[in-house]
Amino acid sequence: MKKLFPGYSLFLALMSCLVVTSCDSKKPEAKITTKQHLDAGTKTIENMQSAYKGERTATAKYAAFSKKAEEEGYHNVALLYNAVSAAENIHSINHKAVIEDAGATVPIITPEYKVKTTKENLSEDINGEAYEAKKMYPDFLKTAEAADNQIALLSLNYARKTELKHKFFFEQALGDINSNMLNSLPAKYFVCPVCGNTYTSAPKHCDFSLTDREKFIVFQ
Repeated sequence: MKKLFPGYSLFLALMSCLVVTSCDSKKPEAKITTKQHLDAGTKTIENMQSAYKGERTATAKYAAFSKKAEEEGYHNVALLYNAVSAAENIHSINHKAVIEDAGATVPIITPEYKVKTTKENLSEDINGEAYEAKKMYPDFLKTAEAADNQIALLSLNYARKTELKHKFFFEQALGDINSNMLNSLPAKYFVCPVCGNTYTSAPKHCDFSLTDREKFIVFQ
């Protein structure tokens, strides 16, 4: 009897599946029930309130970190923190509009944070921005999509994409401090007043919101 190659039975089963039934490779999209849609709507506003708290805290925290960086002689890092603080404030304003549009309560908060050395601040901020951009905001976006809340999707996407850029800027700043190459850090930043997108060189229009660069907020 001719010896079959290892896995031949599995191969035959797979071929049979492909020919006869296509293995049901294309699964039907799951339909969202009315209750799920309503629950997602409620959860989206809760998420927006949470995001608003985070952005308000970040606004105050980064402003304080800017002062600390200036005290330690890191002028360009202080400049970066000022720009990022402004961007986070724009995100908080956008999130607030979503909450108000839903007729919900805008949280009143007292920002809580601890000012450490600039190197420690940057290290923690890298992790914080990574969490928001890769975990928190993507989760919030999924819920907003299930709720079909377009204004929430817009605000959340603006924040998520900007946080990724902030993470990169913080990584660059920390790397330059560690390698004593602070002179290589940008001496000017531009912030879009609509979405908070942050640049070191202003394009003609914002990549996210198409806002004209003449409206950008300049930090130098």
